[in-house]
Amino acid sequence: MKKEEIRYHKKGISLRLVTWIIAVFVFILSSALVTSLLLITKENNKVMQANTNYITIKQASNDVQLASDYLTDQVRLFVANGEKKYMDAYFFEAKTNQRREKALETIHRLSEGTAKHAEIHENITKAVNESKDLEKTEYFAMKLICDDKGIPYTYDEVRDADTSGVAPEDRQEVAIHAVLGTEYVDKKEIIIAHVDFAFELIDDLIRENSENSYRNLRTLIIYQTAIITANIIFAVAVVLSIFFLVIKPMNVALHQIERNDEIHSYGNREFNYIVDAYNDVRSQNEKVKERLTYEAEHDKLTNLYNRTGYVSLYRRMRLSNVIYVLVDADGFKDINDQYGHDIGDKVLIRIAETLERYFKEDYAFVFRIGGDEFAVLIENADERFEKTVINRCEQINKELSQPKGRIPAITLSFGIAHGEDDDSTDTLFKKADTALYKVKQSGKSGIKFDK
Repeated sequence: MKKEEIRYHKKGISLRLVTWIIAVFVFILSSALVTSLLLITKENNKVMQANTNYITIKQASNDVQLASDYLTDQVRLFVANGEKKYMDAYFFEAKTNQRREKALETIHRLSEGTAKHAEIHENITKAVNESKDLEKTEYFAMKLICDDKGIPYTYDEVRDADTSGVAPEDRQEVAIHAVLGTEYVDKKEIIIAHVDFAFELIDDLIRENSENSYRNLRTLIIYQTAIITANIIFAVAVVLSIFFLVIKPMNVALHQIERNDEIHSYGNREFNYIVDAYNDVRSQNEKVKERLTYEAEHDKLTNLYNRTGYVSLYRRMRLSNVIYVLVDADGFKDINDQYGHDIGDKVLIRIAETLERYFKEDYAFVFRIGGDEFAVLIENADERFEKTVINRCEQINKELSQPKGRIPAITLSFGIAHGEDDDSTDTLFKKADTALYKVKQSGKSGIKFDK
């Protein structure tokens, strides 16, 4: 009781000391500092957002140029080579990707309503319209090539193009002139001019935004410097606060850490956070210990319980209700010698998986207790369950006797014993081991139930 009162007293003194001595000054200076930080942050975010918008607008403008050039490239390739994939790529861009339309929507969405934004939008709109005007010429050229090469139209725009005035022998030449001629190239230059002018306007906006931001931030930094200077005056008060709110609680915590106890924290909020972190790490360490225990009791290859886990679980079982199945892999050494250890490991994994699959619903534990030796301990099993165990052993052998991919066939020998009231771990094991020995003596690949 006395200890709790001392702890409360120390905590109370520290908080009151900090609160009554510097509360008013800290409030004023903190408010001023926070205000300056908020203003700087707001101005910085404003600049960053504006520049991000301008870059996005510039990228969208560039997308209009790229999309127009891409369409030109595809129609020219189609006219030159007559391969339908270029016509498909053209219409995939025009109808599905729609980079020009999406770019125009982006610019409209990010425009701030200023005169320069309106000019940017106007120039990109003109570029898009010029690009769309070229589509009629491009459809005309593609239809001429389709007629000349016997390619199906596929797209309504190509089918509807009017090529009636072109003689069959002139189709190739007219199509080439349509997409490479002076009129077509001049329109492409107009598109480029609109996009370039939009780029210049965007660069002007970025420059103006940066200059305005520099002036505003410079004023805010001068204001913040004055506040920081005032805060230096309170350095002594801060030192005292650290002593009462950090050093003393930390000394108490160190003693609790040395005893490996959970820390019962008191003090300021930040210190409590550290304490929570320590307690969390301590809890995680306990979980790591549990994981290490799991790894110590399990076989890495098969993920079954190993001999350590076997001994630990076996000693805690009520043996009168346990069926002990001792399993040995027949001829495993020959498999290792013939196929190599990698295949041998896969055989062991297959055996482990098969044993677990057949016994997993029977309150059973499956162990790998040796190189090619396994054990299955089935709890809460009365004599009526013995026949079921034998049947499952037969099914396991039937399944394993068939190769699986590169994994060769193998058979198992089973020695089975049912625990009794006067059985110890050693006697029950010996009964199962004796039964297994009899199976081995009689030709392996069998099942023997010790009675």
